[in-house]
Amino acid sequence: MMKYDSQYYLLTEDADSAPYMLAKNRKSDDGLLRLLALRSIQREVLGPGYVHITMGDDGRFNPCDYHEVLPAGLVSEKFKQVLDLFQLPGVDFYPAYIENREKTWDKHYLVHIWQNYRALDPKRSVYDGTYENDAFELRQMVLNEDVLDNIPLQERLVFRLHEKPHYLYHESVVSALKLAGLTGVGFLSLQDWGPGAAFASEDEEDDFYDDL
Repeated sequence: MMKYDSQYYLLTEDADSAPYMLAKNRKSDDGLLRLLALRSIQREVLGPGYVHITMGDDGRFNPCDYHEVLPAGLVSEKFKQVLDLFQLPGVDFYPAYIENREKTWDKHYLVHIWQNYRALDPKRSVYDGTYENDAFELRQMVLNEDVLDNIPLQERLVFRLHEKPHYLYHESVVSALKLAGLTGVGFLSLQDWGPGAAFASEDEEDDFYDDL
């Protein structure tokens, strides 16, 4: 077992948030089209985001602390406050409104994780395609110990894989999130992740941005 693979988790939706599919709509600030950027976009975002329900609108919706809105999630003020305690580099939050059936909820945030590392182990990870130019479909993630050994923990508590848009949370951050009693969020160990896990593919991300 590689030492870092047991330390990192990915966020998932739980039984409270999963029945609803949420997405940004055209009212969102144009700068929020760049949430996949591997750099800060603070100077490009001039207004809030707007999120609506695209599937599962049964009239009983009430926001959870976490919803899997592409690319890196929509979180509540409570969720954000936990992450703020860690003073995470390369993680920004942009205010967003959730709208549904003439109701509006504020104090939610679209997450932009631009702290990124080319941190997959190309020899131990399982993928179809070519690693060198990132033209591959990932089947199993194994982290590169040589890379992460040289990065201070504070700088890799939460980060995005440079090769593919997967967002990894260190076990210390996950422990704090669990203690906060948040709704809507689950935690999947990197070791248990696979193509059948509930994560959006790159094609789904492309479709999402095309719909804006």
